Amino acid sequence: MDKKPKTFITPEDYLEIERQAEYKSEYYNGEMFAFAGAGNNHNLIAVNITTFLHNQLKSKDCFVYNSDMRLFVESFGLYTYPDIMVVCGKPKFTDERKDNVLNPLMI
Repeated sequence: MDKKPKTFITPEDYLEIERQAEYKSEYYNGEMFAFAGAGNNHNLIAVNITTFLHNQLKSKDCFVYNSDMRLFVESFGLYTYPDIMVVCGKPKFTDERKDNVLNPLMI
Protein backbone atom coordinates (compact mmCIF):
# COMPACT_ATOMS: atom_id res chain seq x y z
CA MET A 1 0.00 0.00 0.00
CA ASP A 2 1.48 3.31 -1.06
CA LYS A 3 1.25 6.17 1.34
CA LYS A 4 0.86 9.61 -0.10
CA PRO A 5 3.82 11.74 1.01
CA LYS A 6 2.94 14.55 3.37
CA THR A 7 3.17 18.03 1.95
CA PHE A 8 5.18 20.40 4.12
CA ILE A 9 3.31 23.62 4.84
CA THR A 10 5.36 26.64 5.81
CA PRO A 11 4.24 28.72 8.80
CA GLU A 12 3.58 31.60 6.40
CA ASP A 13 1.35 29.42 4.21
CA TYR A 14 -0.47 28.14 7.30
CA LEU A 15 -1.23 31.68 8.47
CA GLU A 16 -2.42 32.72 5.02
CA ILE A 17 -4.78 29.74 4.86
CA GLU A 18 -5.89 30.04 8.49
CA ARG A 19 -6.68 33.73 8.32
CA GLN A 20 -9.11 33.07 5.46
CA ALA A 21 -10.56 29.77 6.68
CA GLU A 22 -14.09 29.29 7.98
CA TYR A 23 -12.85 26.78 10.54
CA LYS A 24 -9.83 26.63 12.84
CA SER A 25 -6.73 24.53 12.35
CA GLU A 26 -3.61 24.15 14.41
CA TYR A 27 -0.09 23.93 13.00
CA TYR A 28 2.91 21.88 14.03
CA ASN A 29 6.02 20.75 12.23
CA GLY A 30 4.79 21.60 8.73
CA GLU A 31 1.33 20.07 9.14
CA MET A 32 -2.13 21.51 9.71
CA PHE A 33 -4.59 19.75 11.98
CA ALA A 34 -8.31 20.45 12.06
CA PHE A 35 -9.32 21.98 15.38
CA ALA A 36 -11.93 19.83 17.06
CA GLY A 37 -14.96 21.41 18.65
CA ALA A 38 -15.80 20.91 22.30
CA GLY A 39 -18.88 19.67 24.08
CA ASN A 40 -21.21 21.26 26.58
CA ASN A 41 -19.27 20.49 29.76
CA HIS A 42 -15.95 21.59 28.29
CA ASN A 43 -17.42 24.89 27.11
CA LEU A 44 -19.11 25.58 30.44
CA ILE A 45 -15.88 24.93 32.33
CA ALA A 46 -13.87 27.14 29.96
CA VAL A 47 -16.37 30.02 30.23
CA ASN A 48 -16.50 29.73 34.03
CA ILE A 49 -12.70 29.78 34.34
CA THR A 50 -12.41 32.66 31.85
CA THR A 51 -14.99 34.67 33.81
CA PHE A 52 -13.31 33.90 37.13
CA LEU A 53 -9.88 34.92 35.83
CA HIS A 54 -11.24 38.10 34.26
CA ASN A 55 -12.89 39.09 37.54
CA GLN A 56 -9.75 38.33 39.55
CA LEU A 57 -7.45 40.21 37.18
CA LYS A 58 -9.57 43.20 36.16
CA SER A 59 -7.66 45.56 38.47
CA LYS A 60 -4.33 44.32 37.09
CA ASP A 61 -2.59 45.02 33.80
CA CYS A 62 -3.68 41.64 32.42
CA PHE A 63 -5.71 40.35 29.49
CA VAL A 64 -7.72 37.12 29.46
CA TYR A 65 -8.18 35.57 26.01
CA ASN A 66 -10.51 32.76 25.00
CA SER A 67 -10.01 30.08 22.35
CA ASP A 68 -10.52 32.54 19.49
CA MET A 69 -7.01 33.93 20.03
CA ARG A 70 -4.16 31.93 18.53
CA LEU A 71 -0.95 31.24 20.45
CA PHE A 72 2.42 30.89 18.74
CA VAL A 73 4.95 28.83 20.68
CA GLU A 74 8.11 29.84 18.86
CA SER A 75 10.40 27.20 20.41
CA PHE A 76 8.18 24.44 19.00
CA GLY A 77 6.92 26.14 15.85
CA LEU A 78 3.39 25.51 17.13
CA TYR A 79 0.29 27.56 16.38
CA THR A 80 -2.60 26.55 18.60
CA TYR A 81 -5.81 27.82 20.19
CA PRO A 82 -5.74 27.31 23.98
CA ASP A 83 -9.07 27.44 25.79
CA ILE A 84 -7.77 30.29 27.95
CA MET A 85 -4.65 32.46 27.97
CA VAL A 86 -3.62 35.20 30.35
CA VAL A 87 -1.13 37.90 29.35
CA CYS A 88 0.03 40.39 31.95
CA GLY A 89 1.73 43.53 30.80
CA LYS A 90 1.86 44.44 27.14
CA PRO A 91 0.80 41.57 24.86
CA LYS A 92 3.40 40.62 22.26
CA PHE A 93 2.31 39.48 18.83
CA THR A 94 4.04 37.98 15.79
CA ASP A 95 3.01 40.83 13.50
CA GLU A 96 0.76 43.84 13.03
CA ARG A 97 -2.33 41.63 12.61
CA LYS A 98 -2.17 40.96 16.37
CA ASP A 99 -3.75 37.53 16.06
CA ASN A 100 -0.84 35.40 17.35
CA VAL A 101 0.05 35.89 21.03
CA LEU A 102 3.67 35.26 22.01
CA ASN A 103 3.83 35.95 25.75
CA PRO A 104 1.12 34.32 27.84
CA LEU A 105 1.73 34.13 31.56
CA MET A 106 -0.73 31.28 31.85
CA ILE A 107 -2.38 28.85 29.47
